[in-house]
Amino acid sequence: MAPPRPFLWYTSHVIKGKKSVLRLSPAGTPVRLALVVVVVVAVGAAVVSVSGSARTGPIGPTSDLAALRLCGQSRPVQPVARYRYAILQAWEYRQIRGIKRRSPGTKVLVYKDIASTRDDARRAGLLPTGVGYAYANRRHPEWFLRDTQGRRVSWSDWPHAWQMDVGSRSYQQAWERNVAAELRRRGWDGVFLDNVAASMQYPSYLDGRVLARYPGPGDYQRATFRFLRNVGPGLRRQHVLVVGNINDARTRVWSRWVSYLSGAAKEWWTKSAPGFGAGALTGAAWKYQMRLLERAQARNKAFVAIAYGRVDDLAAMEYARASFLLFARGSRSALTFSTGCGAEPSAPDWRQDLGVPTGGASRVGVVWRRTFADGMAVVNPTAGQSVTLPLGGTYLDPSGAPVTSVVLPPHSGLVLRRA
Repeated sequence: MAPPRPFLWYTSHVIKGKKSVLRLSPAGTPVRLALVVVVVVAVGAAVVSVSGSARTGPIGPTSDLAALRLCGQSRPVQPVARYRYAILQAWEYRQIRGIKRRSPGTKVLVYKDIASTRDDARRAGLLPTGVGYAYANRRHPEWFLRDTQGRRVSWSDWPHAWQMDVGSRSYQQAWERNVAAELRRRGWDGVFLDNVAASMQYPSYLDGRVLARYPGPGDYQRATFRFLRNVGPGLRRQHVLVVGNINDARTRVWSRWVSYLSGAAKEWWTKSAPGFGAGALTGAAWKYQMRLLERAQARNKAFVAIAYGRVDDLAAMEYARASFLLFARGSRSALTFSTGCGAEPSAPDWRQDLGVPTGGASRVGVVWRRTFADGMAVVNPTAGQSVTLPLGGTYLDPSGAPVTSVVLPPHSGLVLRRA
């Protein structure tokens, strides 16, 4: 996937006496929010770090932010207190001790792609996959899937990645055996599974080619199901975390797959494109993502929401975070806003802790809201309707100004602090 591109958002305030109504332009939230997080999701990514804050309250701990990085060149992870996860490439195992020293509660996971092997992976025993290319080529050529022309299949955008047969029982056994041994040997807390997919029929992967072994609708989906059913529980029995990056499965299939894992990641959270003013998810698409979050948590699973945008895409940041806070519960889930590669979350407003929720999310007309001990999250997930929402009290907007109501343009959200 290509790195997201940045863009700028603006806002205006309408002052009324000593308090104000916060008015967001259709393209805006306060520009004070600044830098949040960095991510480039790509085959062969080097490092991811995921963080979140959690406090225990009347209905359990709440989840907040994540910092997530997948970069071509790794940098040492510097987690602050309460980091929840750090996900690294296999060759970054030496960072585990330092991460644990600075943040003892952090769970450190190793990145592994389930669907490919890489012919450019040079570190023997330290691979971004579960099976090495040379070993598979020499001992198990049948694991390489072929297209309907009889040719081995490398991925269009990542030609060094070769499509493996995730449905093969012998491949699954070798993958699990190799990864389990690495987890024990290096002291990892778990594994992050990439390319947990219902289909590989996308231009960036097959570009029109058809897998001879899985030519029909649902064939590859069933192969992925067999992989998760056989490999997930086996790894979890070793008391490690198994988090799958699932993006294209329908709700019923997604729920079934998550049952074999410790949790799931979902990319393109509340935003389907990184461009300026583009891709905000509304209506049924927004509800679908909220439903995935709720279903994962109802099963006591982790949920990592990953949104993409520019460092100055402040409206998208607020929409993503407020949407997440509406339904997040428990101490396992986290949110990240990816802006590219090179920085960790740092803006104080973005990290603002709202405390424990005082109840669940509720709907007021088309707007959703949820109150917390120290603030409120509000979201307007409609495609074209602006809404004025009375807050029922005085809150502080992201700039620190007191407000008693807010004007929410379409597909926007706000995280407000109690005055």
